[in-house]
Amino acid sequence: MVTEHVHSRTDRRLHTEEKIISAAADLFLELGYKTTTVRGIAKRAEVSVGRVMAAGDKDVLLVRCYDLWIGQLQSGTHVLPTRTRTQSGAAASARAGAAPPARTGARPTATSAVQNHLLEIFLPFLEFFAGHEDLSRDYAAALMRVVGKPQVFEMLAADLQDKLSSSLVSIGISTAYAQASASALYDSYLGILFRWAASDMGLDEATEALSHSIAFHTQLRRPV
Repeated sequence: MVTEHVHSRTDRRLHTEEKIISAAADLFLELGYKTTTVRGIAKRAEVSVGRVMAAGDKDVLLVRCYDLWIGQLQSGTHVLPTRTRTQSGAAASARAGAAPPARTGARPTATSAVQNHLLEIFLPFLEFFAGHEDLSRDYAAALMRVVGKPQVFEMLAADLQDKLSSSLVSIGISTAYAQASASALYDSYLGILFRWAASDMGLDEATEALSHSIAFHTQLRRPV
């Protein structure tokens, strides 16, 4: 009986936290980080201000929202807006930069196919950042202030690196080197996002920078 009561209370707490994160996510996207208030989140979630603060301050809530969005992007459950012409052009130019263009009538090499696949894995994250640049800059700053280990550096990082590693192994790179390259690509991706957050870099430049990193890690032959 006591165990059932504890489980019930835990379930209610988790449900309330989900409502808070959902409300915070909606408001951050609608209003931005600076305009969103804890009181506004509490009102949207229909809970007390104290309950919101128990889940975390604005920095913590923003980081948790990005964990949620990144997880959805990785699983393919987050629906991105239709790519703009500029974004589509950036993706196309990046793909062209990631691998030499094939001769007319020639079949693309396995390496170039994997380069394109790796870039496509990263593009949703870059496009999300581009679609919410101000909020993403606030997120980068919040990561520096929040104490703890956001999922983006743990479970979400491991899942994404597994995808990258599998693609690298598929072109003949040994498992050990593929895992090391996947980790380096992930770090490159994070570094590009932080650089983007601290400068006037745009989607085209960020995509091109990541393409160069992908090209390096896929063109360099590894001993098996």
